[in-house]
Amino acid sequence: MLKIRRYDESISDEIKKKFRDMWEEINAHGDVLCETISVAEEDGHPVGICFLLLTSTYHYSDLEHPGYLNMEYEAATGESEIEISGMLIDALINDYKKICKKNKKKRLILRTFCSPTSVDYLMYLSSFGFRAQNFMYRMKKDLTEVVPTGGDGSFSFELTDKGTIEKVEVSAIRAEADGKINGLEGYFEANKSAFGIPDSENELNFRLSEQCGVQFVARIGGKVVAAVSVWENRPDSVSTENIFCIPEYHRRGVTEKLMRSVCSYLAGKGYREATLFVYGVNTYAIGLYMKLGYNIYGGMLHMLYEDGYVPEMV
Repeated sequence: MLKIRRYDESISDEIKKKFRDMWEEINAHGDVLCETISVAEEDGHPVGICFLLLTSTYHYSDLEHPGYLNMEYEAATGESEIEISGMLIDALINDYKKICKKNKKKRLILRTFCSPTSVDYLMYLSSFGFRAQNFMYRMKKDLTEVVPTGGDGSFSFELTDKGTIEKVEVSAIRAEADGKINGLEGYFEANKSAFGIPDSENELNFRLSEQCGVQFVARIGGKVVAAVSVWENRPDSVSTENIFCIPEYHRRGVTEKLMRSVCSYLAGKGYREATLFVYGVNTYAIGLYMKLGYNIYGGMLHMLYEDGYVPEMV
């Protein structure tokens, strides 16, 4: 018989064995809402787990600016997988509604992602009230075609504009052995100027500490002007995400030179591919990434659920 219960340490070892990635997030990601962690059990053993994850927008949201709660769940494969998934989604929707009631001054939206080729799963999410909102392209670069470089990932390059030469210094920032992360001074301020809302510090710490991550930060005269986050998907593949350049340095080749050097470093470390996601409406970024050798190979639908409101397709 299937039932839902709250997570506690008594089943930590079983969760670790069956759902390692989810267990790592629970134990090391500071944005996991611990009070929302639920477990599906069958005959006293976990067969699924779920939780809500705060995004940076949650902290900045009000009634005019929406904030998102990510829905994370995983069910054991088998004939009961759909039933287990449904129980987990129901539990998360109920927790989401409770959070909305406690945060009446915030407009909060629950979200998840779905492959558009998974028609049955798309319809399944729709049955709970989720609606497709944005399309994200998956892009991939073949690093075996890149001339590899060595070193620790730190490098420099020059920008030339109207006779003026500016030197760009790039630092490769990693988590120290004791878990501390140094060298991010000015990063979040620059990130906010590029995106309007800065990255979650907890998310960045998790990538650097738990997923072999490296944060490449480009500075001119000590000022952060661009950056890219890198973390390992599997031993031969890395994600290259959170790519940005501050507005005053747009269209000057900073991002292109940064990414070319980062990809050369990654190739030198033995990675065979680099991936990223980009929203379909961001045509400039898509063009830049294709110029850098990334190719579109799939996509994801950004699925939203908002209590009392059904978002329109855009």
